[in-house]
Amino acid sequence: MKKLLLFVALALSFPIYSQQADERIGNLINQSDWFSLESAYPALKDAMQADFLKLLSEVMIGNYFNRPEEALTGIQQLLTNHQAEIGTENALGLAILTCQIEGDKGNYAVAADRAKSIMEQVKAQGGNPDAYSALQAVYDYYDKLRDIPAPEVERPATDVSVPVSIEKVKLPVSVDPKGERGTHILIPVSIHGNNYRFIFDTGAGTSYMSEQFARQVGVRIVNDSLMINQGLEGAARGKMGTLDSMQIGDMTFRNSLIAVATSNKLDSIMTVDAVLGMDFIRLFDEFRIYPKEGRIVFPIVPEKLPSSGRNLLLSDKALKLKAESQGESLRLHFDTGCTTAGLYYTYYNKHKEELDAVGKREIRTGGGFNVIRKSEILCLPAFTMTVGGTNMELRNLAVNIDEAGIQIAGDDGIIGMDLVNPFHCVVVNLKDMFLKLE
Repeated sequence: MKKLLLFVALALSFPIYSQQADERIGNLINQSDWFSLESAYPALKDAMQADFLKLLSEVMIGNYFNRPEEALTGIQQLLTNHQAEIGTENALGLAILTCQIEGDKGNYAVAADRAKSIMEQVKAQGGNPDAYSALQAVYDYYDKLRDIPAPEVERPATDVSVPVSIEKVKLPVSVDPKGERGTHILIPVSIHGNNYRFIFDTGAGTSYMSEQFARQVGVRIVNDSLMINQGLEGAARGKMGTLDSMQIGDMTFRNSLIAVATSNKLDSIMTVDAVLGMDFIRLFDEFRIYPKEGRIVFPIVPEKLPSSGRNLLLSDKALKLKAESQGESLRLHFDTGCTTAGLYYTYYNKHKEELDAVGKREIRTGGGFNVIRKSEILCLPAFTMTVGGTNMELRNLAVNIDEAGIQIAGDDGIIGMDLVNPFHCVVVNLKDMFLKLE
């Protein structure tokens, strides 16, 4: 459920210019280091010589820091005035990106029609077959959604506080000797007057339901062939549906997109019937989780960007969190559907000697949607890091020591409820893209 749809990875590569500011920015773009780009670009902008590189920087910052209109405007200027400088393949990648941005905004017909137009141009020019296939996937997906209105929330013009429960996740003792591991946030949702509890999950690209639950609440299926977690281990075929409305506290969530899955491997250890995902969460400038008080607040006025700056970005509908540990910058997949936290093999491979010296090897069962596996991990008694200027410590942190284990490219690890539970309040601001711990 973590990445419900993956169209195409945007891979941009540009020549490096000898001018110092242009070289610095070009390197950051080629390395996909978006946090460093967002930080460095304002200071280097006036010293840069290549106008297309300035535009490209603004496009990438707009795309990854939730400013889609800025990204679309910049792409249009690049495609109109700088195609020779950015090259054919990069121009195509940016054109595909406009389809995804429009789709994320709920402009499904625009996304589908644009994908079809680009696809026809690629075909006429005898272009890259991989790009054609990617465009075909974008078109097929959004064409099936073209008659669905964009998701929206109707809410009062005041802060909305929704009671939630944070509960231990029960597991068979064959999976965990304690019979539990970590916690979930469960948020009350009313559909057609009936009350349910959904997992509140920043790691789900859209909302999610089991096939049985979707039938029960009347989800209308609009796509009967959807790849869930495409490109990741455990990818499985499901369906996409929509629900006219659901009630969450004093708010009405309309036109939700819901990935519907048949039975999968996760069912063998825990049943997940319903998840409230990023199609809902992204409609807000900010939400604040109060784990000890058992509530989530959706404020009408978001907090201002703190002096520590932006430490969240959006990548393929997923939130990535910047943290620091021992002077090193980390990029963590921020996923409230993750019951604990963990570091990936890529991090372990860079720090083998020091981690092996303090960690204890053990066999642990882990996984997620349609993935359950037993593997040897390294358990760290304590791991300290800083998030937005606030220090925190993770206890008994699992580190993946198997190169073939579950991981997401570009990330050092995943963090969920182990980040949320110790604090009075976790502020997640999607307007200025920061997470603050209080």
